[in-house]
Amino acid sequence: MTSDTAQRATWRAWLGLAILTLPLLMAATDMTVLFLALPSIAADLTPGSTQLLWILHAGEFLTVGFALTMGRVAQRIGPRRLLVIGGSAYGLASLAAAHSPTPEILIAMRGLLGVAAATLLPSVMALLRGMFPVARQFSVAVAVTMSSFSAGMALGPPLGGFLLENFWWGSVFLVNVPVAALLLAGAPLLPSPRGDGAGRVDITSVLLSLGAIISVIFGLQEIADKQTSATGEPLWPYLLAVVVGLGFLVAFVRRQLRLADPLLDLRTFAAPAFTISLLAMLLMLLGMGGTDMLLAQYLQTVIGLSPGRAGLLLLAPALASAVGGMLAPVLNRWTRPAFTMAGGLLTAAGGAAVMVLLEGRAGAVALVAVAAVIALALGPLFTLSTNLVVGTAPKHQAGSAAALGDVSGGFGNALSLAFLGSLSAVVYRSALEGSVPAEASESAAEAARESIGGATAVAGNLPGEAGAELLEAARSAFGLGLQSAYGFGAVLLTLVAVLVAWLLRHASIDTADGEESPTEAVPDETAREPV
Repeated sequence: MTSDTAQRATWRAWLGLAILTLPLLMAATDMTVLFLALPSIAADLTPGSTQLLWILHAGEFLTVGFALTMGRVAQRIGPRRLLVIGGSAYGLASLAAAHSPTPEILIAMRGLLGVAAATLLPSVMALLRGMFPVARQFSVAVAVTMSSFSAGMALGPPLGGFLLENFWWGSVFLVNVPVAALLLAGAPLLPSPRGDGAGRVDITSVLLSLGAIISVIFGLQEIADKQTSATGEPLWPYLLAVVVGLGFLVAFVRRQLRLADPLLDLRTFAAPAFTISLLAMLLMLLGMGGTDMLLAQYLQTVIGLSPGRAGLLLLAPALASAVGGMLAPVLNRWTRPAFTMAGGLLTAAGGAAVMVLLEGRAGAVALVAVAAVIALALGPLFTLSTNLVVGTAPKHQAGSAAALGDVSGGFGNALSLAFLGSLSAVVYRSALEGSVPAEASESAAEAARESIGGATAVAGNLPGEAGAELLEAARSAFGLGLQSAYGFGAVLLTLVAVLVAWLLRHASIDTADGEESPTEAVPDETAREPV
């Protein structure tokens, strides 16, 4: 092994790190501005409730579906080339999304953004693994890149609030275009490792993985939506979609076990640090990912803040998450990852319980302050779990390992948006039942029960106290929905903390200079039967 001086990153590598923060910053900003833009999009394009959910998370589902594919493509054509292709596609799709005339076109553009986003994390992590061969520097680089994602989430709300108050909703997509252009301009400064030509992309595996993810998510989402709307429509077609998706999943796993060059190397799951880290990230995001959307809507529709002021307040949780992510390398010097992660999860669970108690009793500042504590506590989990996942894999599979982390996080977040959104909608509808004034027509009453935005519109057309009573009932019902989401998160995070503390108690990240991998790597074997 070469000396520390030979292995340490050069100034060009640190400059490259700054460039590699741009794609994650762009993706995170896009996510958070969309939360604030939903009311404006709903008012302009008038999508149905199901279409609104697809506008929100169609991109996330396709990011999850294509991440494994892009990890393999990065290995085949080289990570820098894939990053340039993905960054270009992201900028062009953002430009098209900004001018979408119908909900269907916007959903399609969100899907294209999701496919482009799938290229980003695998490319970034594959480049970082080669740019920072010293484990301690690699750990810092991971912390910086993951914190850039949190910084993007911090930038999104105030930027989105400003844009929505001064321009039309499409402007929130246009902000991606100059960032993508800056990424492309800086790409020549990045190293250009040549693809090894290995890692054949198996199209059948790609189709099976996409079919499994989309079928299961679509089925569960539609079941929740039909139960929420109480239309009496039969649920068996959507249950069938879930079953078909699970069948695709079984077929996908069996094919990976037979292929000599699989899309997903299932041997990586033999390492406990790898598997538990992925599971912890998925479950954490399942419990808390959708609460950001609900809190942003609560601040605007219940408390009555403008998009700009809500965005400024939501800056605090995102900044806290960035700070928490940067603390991970420091905390790792004093304790094992399991205890840092479990402690953060328990702190966040306590914060979620406090949110349940404070709803209706505290103002916007207090609620956002608690949300910031939750974000700070969960910040190290992203950095440490990414370190464990990428560090467990062989170096040439860093992109694929990062893709699996992207799948876990993206799948957890997408499921959270669908599940917590549906859960809060069920609670909202049940709480509002019987509170719609008799003066409202049947169609107006149904619109009020569909969403708090609909209730606000109906209340404005009702005479006298009837409108005020409906609005108050709708706000109270939405508050109960917010409580149900945070209550679910508090319980789930507590369970995940116990799981992590026990199953990862022996895992460690070796930050001694000169070590290539922070954890024991999965053996790099290729003995498989060709198909």
